[in-house]
Amino acid sequence: MPPRQYRDISECRAEIKAYAKTLEAGTDDNDDDQRASASTKRYQQDVRWFDHWLDEHDIDSAYDVTSEQAMEVGEDLSAQYNGTTPRYRWDRIYAMYDHFVALEKIEKNPLRQWDGQKKTLWGMSKSTEQSKQLEDGEDYAVDAEDVRAMEANVEQNRLRNQLLIRLLWHSGMRRGEAEAVTLDMLSRDAREITLPSSVTKNGRERVVAWQPNLDGLLHKWLDGGIRDDYLGGRDHEKLFVGERGAPLSAEAINEVVINAADNAGINRRTYADANAAQPEDGSNPEPNRWLISSHNIRHGLGSHLVHKTDASLYEVSRYLGHQSTSVTEETYVEYDPRAGTDSAHEFAPE
Repeated sequence: MPPRQYRDISECRAEIKAYAKTLEAGTDDNDDDQRASASTKRYQQDVRWFDHWLDEHDIDSAYDVTSEQAMEVGEDLSAQYNGTTPRYRWDRIYAMYDHFVALEKIEKNPLRQWDGQKKTLWGMSKSTEQSKQLEDGEDYAVDAEDVRAMEANVEQNRLRNQLLIRLLWHSGMRRGEAEAVTLDMLSRDAREITLPSSVTKNGRERVVAWQPNLDGLLHKWLDGGIRDDYLGGRDHEKLFVGERGAPLSAEAINEVVINAADNAGINRRTYADANAAQPEDGSNPEPNRWLISSHNIRHGLGSHLVHKTDASLYEVSRYLGHQSTSVTEETYVEYDPRAGTDSAHEFAPE
């Protein structure tokens, strides 16, 4: 949630409130050609931040922002946030101004002058902070060898944790989605899990799959009585169960991956985020973020599907639950000026 000092969207400047209504009009979780409600919510959070930014800079209307002031937007975003947040927030504010231009409310987008320089000026990138911390020879995406090493180096709860890591690798689920999986979402004959819209990030149902080499672990976990032993008399339908019988949390799922990678010798602490413990002597906090977490497994699957299979970008995008193919392309595909050229030579009409 945005900080409380940010106004509700209904209390923002008239032009921002009108833009928010336009976003809502183009939102439909049941139509793949429309924006998902989760995405609209993030857009509204970003323009709420901008409405507050206008207050701080004594600017009456979003229409009044100059190119010089737009540069301050980039500076403030870079100073206030880490990781991908500055880039995405800038892009969403930029889209709002393009909307204003289309309506002829303003003549030009004040952010346009700086948009091509946002990475060099302020380090804005759609790369996560973790990926920026990579050293020579390291890759943000894990591969099959890394996954096997993690499976071999789980600590206690060996079978459950091996099952968890392998299922994340096959399915590409986010840790919050894996936490939410219940037994009735499984189709063991089809080797599929149906994730309802209530548990996915983009608010759309999707189906993920697993490979046959996971069947043995799943059989032992569900049919061999091991999951029941973990439940210890508790009664819930979550697939993954903690040591005391409660559902395994997203945080615990992440810890399983972090510890397994650490035990395998392929993990390390990278940087201190905002949650790192602050030393009383004022020195720099110890790093609390890890090179490999559960998201790296998801990223590894995405990289594998894009670069080592014939799956289309659309198929990978839908499988991973991205908002659009543009997210998938920006995450996994390097720009190639000759993309499509050879096919045009062969298949373009005469």
